[in-house]
Amino acid sequence: MGFHSKPTFQAVKIRPDQELDVAVITAASQELQVQSPSRPCLSGSLVSLSCLACGHSLKAPRVVGGQKASVESWPWQVSIQYHQQHVCGGSILDPHWVLTAAHCFRKHLDVPGWKVRVGSDTLRSFPALPVAKIFVTEHNATAPKEKDIALVKLQDPLTLSGLLRPICLPFSDQELPPATPLWVIGWGFTEQGAGKMSDELLQASVQVIDRARCNAEDAYQGEVTSEMLCAGVLQGGVDTCQGDSGGPLMHHSDLWHVVGIVSWGHGCGGPSSPGVYTKVAAYLSWIHRVRTAPSDGGRQLPHTHPPPPPPCCPTSEYSPGFPH
Repeated sequence: MGFHSKPTFQAVKIRPDQELDVAVITAASQELQVQSPSRPCLSGSLVSLSCLACGHSLKAPRVVGGQKASVESWPWQVSIQYHQQHVCGGSILDPHWVLTAAHCFRKHLDVPGWKVRVGSDTLRSFPALPVAKIFVTEHNATAPKEKDIALVKLQDPLTLSGLLRPICLPFSDQELPPATPLWVIGWGFTEQGAGKMSDELLQASVQVIDRARCNAEDAYQGEVTSEMLCAGVLQGGVDTCQGDSGGPLMHHSDLWHVVGIVSWGHGCGGPSSPGVYTKVAAYLSWIHRVRTAPSDGGRQLPHTHPPPPPPCCPTSEYSPGFPH
């Protein structure tokens, strides 16, 4: 959904004389039970169709800023952790894949050190899931804030439930006009320089800010490209910050879509310094390539521990995380 749709089917061989009281089909960690009256199956195959629903939550969020959130409202939110320490947020796209920011991995490039924690709104009660692969876009040292997107493949597929659901990708032609209401969530710092992550998931309502306004002389002076989104409140006070990076910027229209990824900003919640997000619609082709043919999708992080690269830019300008 969002990029493309494709019917999926599975044929299960059945003896011509087999009675179909209950046929159980298991595929992609999901189980389907088909009940049928007792009768011969002449074709020798049973075909079932299934659809993976995205963008549904059990509970609508309240319009508040920087207050406690519920996993019932945001069942796709995950914590991406390095050696049991929260580093970034992320979004479940399907049972195998999590969407996040590339800069989350620039200091720690070894895959085995990373885990993904799912299904809770507090950092203390997550089950940890091992990571199989991490894919990032090619890093450009001369433009470190660009192409800030990554995909994490889980070692074992998730079992989806009411508290564990995927979010939808946006449509490729989606353009959100200024003042469109959006949502951000994360466990990041609640104020700049506070020095401590929030143990509870927080949510805030923001809005799209025109790119020309974000690139004004009193703001980002041309740094915001067409592959980025600017969102927040121009007068300040509501933003993402350290620890929120990689988490979703979300838009609701019947379903929830991840339209942006928390990426960078100047400080956290200051006036004329809204958050800057990777524009997901600009990377739908890359996301599709990685998920369907990973060898063609970009750079895969190694399973060894190479020396970390030098920092790309000052922390105050390129936050690894919720208000910036």
